[in-house]
Amino acid sequence: MKTISFIAALVMLTSFTAEAKPLSKRVLVSVGDLKDNTSKEWKRATCLQVYGIANQIADNGSDITCREFDTNSFYDKDLTALSKSFDYHLRIFRTYDGNMMVDVTNWNRHGDSDFKNLGWKFQDVKDAKVTKEDAFARVMGNFFLYSENELAYKAALLVNGAFESNEILYDEKAGLFKDIRTNEPISINQAVNLFENESPRKKNYLRTGIEIGVQLSAAMAIYYKNLVFNQVDFDYTLSSGLKGKYINHNAIKFDDNDKFSNYGHTYAGVMYYQTARANGFNSLESALITFASSTAWETLEYHEVMSINDELLTPVGGYVIGEATYQLACALLQKNTFVANSLAAVVNPNLAYNQQMDRIFSGDKFKSQPDCKKSRWSDISMYVGLESGQKAYEPAKNKDFIAGLEATVVNISDYDKEGSGSKLVTDTAMSKMIVEANGNQGLTDLRVIAQVTMAAYNQKNLTKDEKGQLRGYDMILGIGSASTWHDRGDKALSANEEFYGTVNILGATAHIDAHYNGFNIRADIGIYGDFAMVKSYSLEKYKTGTNNPELTGESSVIQRKQYYWGAGASAIAAISVSKGRWEAGYFGQHSTATSINERNRVPGTNGTTFNDSMHINKLYISFAISKNLKLQLSREYNIRSGNVNGEYASRGIETRTMGTLVYKF
Repeated sequence: MKTISFIAALVMLTSFTAEAKPLSKRVLVSVGDLKDNTSKEWKRATCLQVYGIANQIADNGSDITCREFDTNSFYDKDLTALSKSFDYHLRIFRTYDGNMMVDVTNWNRHGDSDFKNLGWKFQDVKDAKVTKEDAFARVMGNFFLYSENELAYKAALLVNGAFESNEILYDEKAGLFKDIRTNEPISINQAVNLFENESPRKKNYLRTGIEIGVQLSAAMAIYYKNLVFNQVDFDYTLSSGLKGKYINHNAIKFDDNDKFSNYGHTYAGVMYYQTARANGFNSLESALITFASSTAWETLEYHEVMSINDELLTPVGGYVIGEATYQLACALLQKNTFVANSLAAVVNPNLAYNQQMDRIFSGDKFKSQPDCKKSRWSDISMYVGLESGQKAYEPAKNKDFIAGLEATVVNISDYDKEGSGSKLVTDTAMSKMIVEANGNQGLTDLRVIAQVTMAAYNQKNLTKDEKGQLRGYDMILGIGSASTWHDRGDKALSANEEFYGTVNILGATAHIDAHYNGFNIRADIGIYGDFAMVKSYSLEKYKTGTNNPELTGESSVIQRKQYYWGAGASAIAAISVSKGRWEAGYFGQHSTATSINERNRVPGTNGTTFNDSMHINKLYISFAISKNLKLQLSREYNIRSGNVNGEYASRGIETRTMGTLVYKF
């Protein structure tokens, strides 16, 4: 490996220091006092000390603003506005026991070559040769030395890293950085930006194409093997099908396949997405590949309509569930236990397979997916137990086994850690997933809920109190998508069949993690616009009331499969409060949908509009019996209602009481 000598680096540091000196960094200093918040003496003395240290370091003076902040206030409301005018935020406060806490936030950070947050605690130690005041002064000196010479330090480091770059080179003779493509000299800042924006991800295009090609070929083989079953949907020849899909668009419609086929399309989207993601593509690229794969299938399936619902369920549902399982698998792999690794392979087999291939051929299992090595915060648990409940159509209570997985993964490296500041997260910031199944005789009920916050604004202000407990908040505001599937009724096409599925195209999400006096409060909400697949809760009453059991005059999807495609909205919310071994919380989903009566494969003539809603309200309390095990008791109410053209209203309530043993990874 080519390296620059220590002397050459020192020359670089010295030569660029002069260039950096006039560009004095703007530093905001916030001083607070938990010990005596009303006293100004300690705060004033601390500000003067900081001014003195900075002016000794900076030859051209310092650009510092010192202010007080109220340590009794949960939120420093002025910081967001001030962050636009300063490069660094230096927060200093005295604790109840007289110690000093200091943290620095870099508000002008670009890329990964600089720090986000730094923090120190200064306290007197018996027989120590240095007092906490001396230690504080030395650290402040080092900080201001760095802030005044930031550009020079970066240049000295970059000369040793330029050889790895495909964007820049360092001309040793001229002592300049150059753009590889133009061979023109560029500034240090330009060189740093080019170097930092180079993605470490190695996209494996060939393997992606092969793996998705195998998936499409296998699916097509199965499709034609079941030709007798599938040919009832054949409406076009090769020429009329392609013309209707890509020229006059007459073949672009909603299909009327059964619900299991639509579940399959969502799962196919997950497979496409996971394949691309596990081969080095980011979330947006993987979503586009999923959409392209779905469109390729619709083209190969030329006999049938180009299904509008498939082009929503496959790429959108595939993206949401695929990204949620990707983040979940990466978080599990970082725990590096046999159980966690095994579960990661189950939820994301594509990632597990490709990592084994990379390990064999390159020795680095993360070669194709370095994103998986990024630091993540996670709360992942599996649970098993018993439930006692009663569905609206059942005359008596039932008892079932229940098993599930629940996970929250935050893809922000310093989440729930000490520090303060704000930033934009342009890739997946957070994902949540719930998978739950129950039944005494095989799988009877299934619930899948996945949420992804695709981009977000993150703001935090977390310190530790005199007991060493976190105090403050970590907030995430973003945009995202979701997908929810609830299949809780009787067998397919029966009077008691009941399911409600959504792909939530886009929505707003908010999450806050707050700590105070040993309590931890986590709350989040997502509000989305929906594309829905719903079995009308009023369908049986409508059949009887209109004396039309065959549903004559309705669209083919209602007649054949007794569900409809709809548009609507969903709100998904959760809140938990924990302290010590105890935790209590709430989860809810509230969704509404109205049928879409246009572009059906065989349109209805009755002009019927179906309306439905689903409301889930779950309360729980848990007690931790060890670090990884806890007991949980919960009570849930599932409320389903519907009407047809504003009439034939029906409403049903399912109650569930559950006791589970929860294992936390």
